[in-house]
Amino acid sequence: MITWSISQMQRKADDGFVIHVWYRVDDIDGSYSSAAAGECDYTQTEDNFIPYEDLTQDVVVGWVKESLSADNVTSIEAGLDAQITAKKAVVNGVPWSN
Repeated sequence: MITWSISQMQRKADDGFVIHVWYRVDDIDGSYSSAAAGECDYTQTEDNFIPYEDLTQDVVVGWVKESLSADNVTSIEAGLDAQITAKKAVVNGVPWSN
């Protein structure tokens, strides 16, 4: 299961406009996991302002995904799935121990 989350945000002190976002993407499949992280910058315009106190993680994750583009979001998620698939293909152990 892939989960996008926001690790941290940076905002302007005068009006609360978010100018930088740190995000994390986690992929968990049973006992296997993989993760990726990144950052996005934002420029203030009149039509995209939401007061800081009204923001939710879902809103900001939406901004991040839009900033990255659908193709890059798909690529990040596919890469995490591929890491898990590779981890599942490897088995630890020794032949003389049960």
